[in-house]
Amino acid sequence: MFTQLLSRALATTAAIVGLAVSASAQCQNPTTDAQRAQCLGDELRGADRTINRVYAELVKSLPPPDRLTLRDDERAWLKTRDRTCGITWSQGDRATWFADLLRDYQKTVCVVRLTNERVTVLNGYQKANAVAAAPPAPAPSSAPVAPAVPSVPSAPVAPSVPVAREAPAFGATPVYDIVSEPKSQGKWYFEVKVDPAGVLRSAEAAIFIGVTPAASDARAINSGGSSVGTLQSIRRIDKNLDPQVFGFAVDLDNGRLYVGESGAWPDGEPGSAGGNALIQGRGYRMMLTSSVAVNEFLRSGTLTVNLGERGFVYSVPAGYRPLQPR
Repeated sequence: MFTQLLSRALATTAAIVGLAVSASAQCQNPTTDAQRAQCLGDELRGADRTINRVYAELVKSLPPPDRLTLRDDERAWLKTRDRTCGITWSQGDRATWFADLLRDYQKTVCVVRLTNERVTVLNGYQKANAVAAAPPAPAPSSAPVAPAVPSVPSAPVAPSVPVAREAPAFGATPVYDIVSEPKSQGKWYFEVKVDPAGVLRSAEAAIFIGVTPAASDARAINSGGSSVGTLQSIRRIDKNLDPQVFGFAVDLDNGRLYVGESGAWPDGEPGSAGGNALIQGRGYRMMLTSSVAVNEFLRSGTLTVNLGERGFVYSVPAGYRPLQPR
């Protein structure tokens, strides 16, 4: 009996270890958006634990007045995170919150960025054993060669820049988001090229590319609406660093988004029953959002966004038009 119990215990332990090794290997070379989201979720949970640990240690070490300042600072950061990332839900426990977040890759990338920044701030507080006043939010960057895109409900308030016909002159203000004017009907196409090796010369990054609702959607889990597209998690442990050209065929008439990868359409070609569902009759805009500033990526050509202002790498699908024609 004891031998049988021991054998079962060893088998269970081996299975758990095997799953851990498999998950680790998967995160070294994730091949799907779902795998990349899961790996980002694991990193987010780790950062969340770090925030809780450092916060608890600070509460113990700080004098009473600074403890109150830290509490208010943390509450303000949570509100800023939710407002910036367009998060309007708070249902369920922490596990449920993470599960809902990971369904929307754009919001996941935004939370990754702000969480990493918060870990850095708290580590600074711990090193100084003091809480500094929060600095003012940076002023939004401007793109002088294109008109500003009007803000919409639940849109991120972090610095963003509309895509222009020419490369805008980016200044020192960090840019995290690139957006286009919204469309509510028609069939549109655009491309984004990503060079992971070039990105890694500057930093590791998580990048969402796709479309996001131009207005609130009460039918979504998050009333701000759900973004649809591809998630790219670029890490130094990645084995595949080949450049990729992503093509996006946005069919607003039939409510579908098709994502191409270097000429192939893994989830179905435009016009098929595949792709990702959009809500018919609602406005969407192209969006790229990054966990790190994209200024240097755009300057170096490591990241290029083409809405149709120049020739595409791949043929535009039949029946589709450039999102922003020449």
